[in-house]
Amino acid sequence: MSSSATDRGFDFGPFPSGWVQLAWSKELRRGQVRSVAAFGQRLVLFRGADGAARVLDAYCPHLGADLGVGGTVVENNLRCPFHGWQFDGKGVCTAIPHAKKIPPKARLGSWPVREAGGIILAWHDADGRDPWFEVPALPGHGLDAAPGATTVAYTIRTRWRELAENGVDRAHFHVLHGYPEPPNLDAAVDGVHFRMRSNVLWRRLGFEANVSLDIDWCGPLISVARSTGNMPFIVFASTMPIDADTIIHRMTFMVPRSVPAPLRGVIRGIAAIAARREFERDIPIWESKICQPRPVLCDADGPIARFRSWSRQFLGEGETTPSAGGRRLPVIA
Repeated sequence: MSSSATDRGFDFGPFPSGWVQLAWSKELRRGQVRSVAAFGQRLVLFRGADGAARVLDAYCPHLGADLGVGGTVVENNLRCPFHGWQFDGKGVCTAIPHAKKIPPKARLGSWPVREAGGIILAWHDADGRDPWFEVPALPGHGLDAAPGATTVAYTIRTRWRELAENGVDRAHFHVLHGYPEPPNLDAAVDGVHFRMRSNVLWRRLGFEANVSLDIDWCGPLISVARSTGNMPFIVFASTMPIDADTIIHRMTFMVPRSVPAPLRGVIRGIAAIAARREFERDIPIWESKICQPRPVLCDADGPIARFRSWSRQFLGEGETTPSAGGRRLPVIA
């Protein structure tokens, strides 16, 4: 049985600043409403008559009804199922049945949204700021995006950095995943981007190949991995914190349009199967391990300390990062 993340010594908070995927576009039809649990809150996701996706805080400021449970779309507004109050995409109340005046405080918190390539993203900031960086060029431009994309999702009892850090932990690929040798990693930090090129010898079912991946973390919660070579594919991944203990990790697999159409589905399927097989080996580790704020590292490890230092810029101003001894961790330049 997995232990609670709050009991495992994490030196980073559960809700960092950044863009995060809330859903796939195919999950939200025009006029549809979806309830979402994210960042320790209840949110409501809906698509207006104009086709745009919008995200609001879920609880009505009137008497607290959850607009994700029975709420309905009226043009581009969301209507409360309890008393019929309507809210636009900015959270402003636009109509109240039988009321002569709308109270100035009749509004909901709204979340900035981006949608492209079959993916719906929202902005969360640990200190309540507007977006201070943008999402990368999203998959879908020159790609066979949804519904042609293959999508998978996992619910895991851990926190966001454990999954992100896994990609730079080169030593575990040999031991846990059975690769002939650890990958060669070349990492670079560029502001909110952590970019890495990984090259590894991959051997499965008698098939052997050198696999190269260019991975770009844009903020702490989304990444785009591009494979080059004979099997080109792209994986868009996003880790959505639900609460302090649990995340949902989504992956979208796509293949460039430059690949002949009959091969796209084959490559996409092979990439998804291989990724799921490898990913699922990590889940028992993530759900049972503790966090070592000051790990004893060796020269066989990847740029773990560098990645952790980069990720701290996305924590809230008031959020401490205590070590096991209760001290603040230094930031590595």
